[in-house]
Amino acid sequence: MTSRVLWVLISTAMFCASAVSVVSCRPVEKGPEVTWNDTLRLPPMKGDSVNIGVAGAFAGMAGDRLMIAGGANFPDGFPWTGAKKVWHRDLYAYDLTSGEWTVYPDFLPQPMGYGVSVTLPEGVMLIGGNNADGGIDSVYMLSAADGHPQLRGDVFPALPFALSNGAGAMVDGKVFVAGGIQGKDDGESASHAFVMLDLDSKDEGWQVLEPWPGPTLGFSVAAAADGRFYLFGGRDFGPDRDITVSTAGFAYDPASGEWSVLEGEFPVMAATAVTLGDDIWFFGGVEEILPTAPDHPGFSRTLRRYTPATGEIAVVDEAPAPLTVTTTAVMLPDSTVAIASGEERPGVRTPLVLRCKINQ
Repeated sequence: MTSRVLWVLISTAMFCASAVSVVSCRPVEKGPEVTWNDTLRLPPMKGDSVNIGVAGAFAGMAGDRLMIAGGANFPDGFPWTGAKKVWHRDLYAYDLTSGEWTVYPDFLPQPMGYGVSVTLPEGVMLIGGNNADGGIDSVYMLSAADGHPQLRGDVFPALPFALSNGAGAMVDGKVFVAGGIQGKDDGESASHAFVMLDLDSKDEGWQVLEPWPGPTLGFSVAAAADGRFYLFGGRDFGPDRDITVSTAGFAYDPASGEWSVLEGEFPVMAATAVTLGDDIWFFGGVEEILPTAPDHPGFSRTLRRYTPATGEIAVVDEAPAPLTVTTTAVMLPDSTVAIASGEERPGVRTPLVLRCKINQ
């Protein structure tokens, strides 16, 4: 039995409970009503019988389509069996109106993933990332015109350096990216990278800013709220030091150029987040680093809400399906959040595009 066939069997068993339309509505006492929907999955590529999913894909909204591009997986096995990690160029476009997928093979200019995705009114910024050759400094615009996706590399300036596994968000027309692995090949070390692009002054390029008052970080989570840029969790790592998980939170005020340290703990490393109303919502994350192995229990399924005005962080719900890491949460037009594929446990991807509706 080949490893790919084995994965198909595992995947089928993993999702057999979702073969029928599975939608769970979980009212939270004195809180929001949270509705989960696990019926949407990436379609297989031509010639394949199943899609195993990707981690580190770029994702966002362009027109009326959810776009998921690039990313990486292990198509021939698992990390613990020595399988090779493969980056991809494919684009999956889901039409919210028709409910249909369109697959565009080899759409990206090169295999790439693990960058930052920021949705703008005109499309999605694909910022940095990496592939088997190392880090990437390119910034692309993914848009849709006449029902067809378009990719341009001349809309935004390149980053001042290659950057992957960082975190980013837009605050009042300014795009911020923080942390990650800086440089094309720096020995896999977390960084203090912190850069900003003013979309009203793109010709000035990316500005290098003073970093947060904490350790170097990668795999953090970023969000924008109340006119500030927020950075949560992540981990410090490098070839000459052990991995140290961070549960700290920081807020950057663009008006003053100053950082502040948040109270509380944020166990959300490699999670994804969205801002809804006055709150920041965290989907899952790595709460504890465990060995990469077949018996890994998977990552957190916890939905958390952080309210910047009060500093309160609260557990709101547990998802009925895996909340993946190294992915992007995309806000759909009806305020539903779509979590684009991702990694449900080390080395194991999922084709599931989990949707979450939060009625506050």
